[in-house]
Amino acid sequence: MSSVLPSSLQSALRLPLIETITEAGGRAKPGDLYQALADKLGLEDGALAATRAPATSRPYRIFQQQVRWARQNAVLDGLISRETRGVWELTRNGRRFAELTRIKPGHVVLLYRQDDGLALCAHAEDAASVIERGSLNLILTSPPYPVVNRAYGRMSVPDWLAWMSELMGLWKQLLQPDGTIAINLMDIHRAGSPTLDPYVERFTLDAIDTHGLNLAGRMPWHSPTKLGHLEWTSKRKVQPRQTLEHVLLFSASDHPAWDATRLPPRRRKALTPAQLAAEAKRVDKMTRPSGLVIRGGAFGSDHPIADNLIVAGGAPGTDHYSRRCKATNLPVHPARMPGLLARSTIQLTTDVGETVYDPCAGSGVVAQAARELGRRWITSEPVLEYAEGSRFRFETLL
Repeated sequence: MSSVLPSSLQSALRLPLIETITEAGGRAKPGDLYQALADKLGLEDGALAATRAPATSRPYRIFQQQVRWARQNAVLDGLISRETRGVWELTRNGRRFAELTRIKPGHVVLLYRQDDGLALCAHAEDAASVIERGSLNLILTSPPYPVVNRAYGRMSVPDWLAWMSELMGLWKQLLQPDGTIAINLMDIHRAGSPTLDPYVERFTLDAIDTHGLNLAGRMPWHSPTKLGHLEWTSKRKVQPRQTLEHVLLFSASDHPAWDATRLPPRRRKALTPAQLAAEAKRVDKMTRPSGLVIRGGAFGSDHPIADNLIVAGGAPGTDHYSRRCKATNLPVHPARMPGLLARSTIQLTTDVGETVYDPCAGSGVVAQAARELGRRWITSEPVLEYAEGSRFRFETLL
């Protein structure tokens, strides 16, 4: 057993710290937590007495300082309250965080399987170690966004970028040569400012410059029901309501295996006979502003090519998945991907019988869409309750 945790592992203290506060009734004085936390971590008896004496400041106890840093990060993440001096108390989000069961890093458990896929309970980096290299046609996921509070936690932007860079390197190895990685991300504001944090751009450039991936395309998701930012849109009214999220598509190949004819064209209002006649006349010989003349039938296809904009509202709260979770006392995942987003991405980038993987699977929307479209699927999710709840996605498909 070690005497103290290395400073690089301070972030690993957050979950055991919250568990220790939970075991103390949800609130405790820090002096009462140090020994209990050291026992939980299996540290030697001398861990609490180990000190460091910097040349320019007073000596301090190493383990206690590491715990205080972990507590401060948990306060910033909204898991521990800052209101009561001398007492560390879990917030509502902190209590919800403690109630979720996370698989330990380094472990991979096969939770269930279907004829066309399997569900793993594992962290994304661990799941990557058990998936055959070069076996996937599409990796489609919506990872936790940085600095957004969820029951399952939150990460700072630098930590998120480092984590995702590591994952992109692992995921690239799992792809077929002409496969695709599709990532759904949301813009976030810089702390205390209505301006946007450029983390999406930094992530994109890192995928290109560090991992040699191509930015193969974008499929923006427009959610008409999306709420505006509470401070900058609703209160101060200095930012318009942002209804777009990003779906970034990366490929190792210069020519990924896409087929836009697999996408259904977007529905539009039915035209009257007069409108249909006018439309036919318009496209029979159309001159573009550039002077290019496009004649009817010039491209030899009766299938209109769909555009890249995905229009879908938020996840429903009364669907079969939500009702079954509530009936069985399982938590409903708080950030569910729209089924249309999953289906559109799968249809564009894969063919029937190919394999789709969602490494941050949540409630299993990607797996459900893959099965409905005749693709094989793999999911991994580190929170056991969410992974168990994803079974309900398949009850209506049997």
